Amino acid sequence: MRLLIHGINYAPELIGIGRYTGEMGAWLASRGHAVTVLTALPYYPKWRVPESYRGRGWMREWREGVEVLRAPLYVPARVTAKARVLHELSFGVSCLYWWPHLMRQPWDAVLAVCPLLQSGLLPAWLARRQRIPFIFHIQDLQVDAAQELGILKQKELLTILKRWESFLLSRAQAVTTISAGMAARLQGKGVAAARLHLLPNWADLENIRPRPRDNPLRAELGLTSEILVLYAGNLGEKQGLEVILQSAALTRDRADLRYLVAGDGAAKSRLKGLARHYGLDNVSFLPLQSNERYPWLMASGDIHLVIQRGPAADLVMPSKLANILAAGRPFIATSRPGTELARITAASQAGLLVPPEDGQALAQAILKMAGEADTREQMGIKARRYAEERLGREAILPRLEDLLYRLTRIKRPEDL
Repeated sequence: MRLLIHGINYAPELIGIGRYTGEMGAWLASRGHAVTVLTALPYYPKWRVPESYRGRGWMREWREGVEVLRAPLYVPARVTAKARVLHELSFGVSCLYWWPHLMRQPWDAVLAVCPLLQSGLLPAWLARRQRIPFIFHIQDLQVDAAQELGILKQKELLTILKRWESFLLSRAQAVTTISAGMAARLQGKGVAAARLHLLPNWADLENIRPRPRDNPLRAELGLTSEILVLYAGNLGEKQGLEVILQSAALTRDRADLRYLVAGDGAAKSRLKGLARHYGLDNVSFLPLQSNERYPWLMASGDIHLVIQRGPAADLVMPSKLANILAAGRPFIATSRPGTELARITAASQAGLLVPPEDGQALAQAILKMAGEADTREQMGIKARRYAEERLGREAILPRLEDLLYRLTRIKRPEDL
């Protein structure tokens, strides 16, 4: 098949949607499909274009057998609601450069990744023009999150975005999403069950696996017998990561507890400033780790944190959880009962659930888990088992390929 994927984030971004879309494109190419991706210059999660791409405009490159067409975009120094709207609009406009070229190509299917909504408009039009399937892959219920987290407060703009979202959902022959909770939300928006397909974010079971707790990275951090409470991932403003600092303040008298916040994002400088302001010498920060160091970072953590604000329930699904499970480590999740995050916590038996945005509840859960080494070990074993049984890449991505074959009605090579 000749496949076009359109989305703002792609490899070499190391975390988040860029990582998953990058692995999706590479996997489809490895299966013999001709894959083209229309995306932006990499910028996430630092919100800064790396030196190797800086100053470059529209460009073509090849990554793991995938043709990658990149468009420049506005990357704000400070990520506000207004700046983010301009950021996304700049990408949508910049992509128009490639569309005369793409319109001349024959495609078998086109897949758009949301967020952002601009990723769906031109693919939907192309699909209609060429009479090919349009698949809308929802990684994040962007409009609902912007409204419920208070990121966008302009009613007129929210109304426009909701209509835009509804239009794209109605045009898609298939809508895929990463959690059952998000699928239920989409059904509430009018997406029929027959068009709705679950495609969870997978775990990297090969590279991220149970490794020794005592390893070179932990030694580099100056840790010996201390219990390390680890948050590793995007440091975004909408995640409510202040709760980690609240917990660290409440447990600062425990010399055997250390907190590590590893990653990059729009909230990093503010979080570091808060930690300094409150004199939290039990909290350390690390930048986003390379693919080579990341598995050792995951192994270093004794207790992992999955932080979600209350209003974000079932609007986003923290992708870091899959790799925590793959690493065979216990976790504490902040979410409400009945959410997808709560369901996975219960089903995996690998973590504890505490109310969101409650530093005291988080501190109590950390102290409880810190005092139960045997329980942590058993949770870690169950975490890896859950990941192996349900979250392997080779168990999930073939579902996408099957869907593409059904929608395009193209025969598989082995059936010819």
